[in-house]
Amino acid sequence: MSQEKLKILEMIQNKTITPKEGADLLSALDEKNESLKPPKKQAFKMFKIRIKSADGDKVNVQIPLEFAKVALASKKGIPKLDKINEMDVDIDFNMILDMIEAGTDGKIVDIESNDGDIIEIVIE
Repeated sequence: MSQEKLKILEMIQNKTITPKEGADLLSALDEKNESLKPPKKQAFKMFKIRIKSADGDKVNVQIPLEFAKVALASKKGIPKLDKINEMDVDIDFNMILDMIEAGTDGKIVDIESNDGDIIEIVIE
């Protein structure tokens, strides 16, 4: 138990303060200590791309979202995405980057072509 709490309990015992005042002080002390704790780290989100071509090719890319932001912003791209260029599909990666920056979650691209090509981009 902290020194502050012991001091408050001692003041209640010596009748320097009322039990109600002591409870209020203890509550305020707990709130202060809670606000000083560092925020809990959240699990990082993943940027996932799944491609299944009609030719039977499969591509699964799963990278941390922060890495995807850097890769998309640098215009160097993400490995294995050249498969999208081989398909007759136009995806605006600048718009995807904007959606990531806006905090979008879930499936953000879901394409199934007449040829049977499937492209999914998910943030989770």
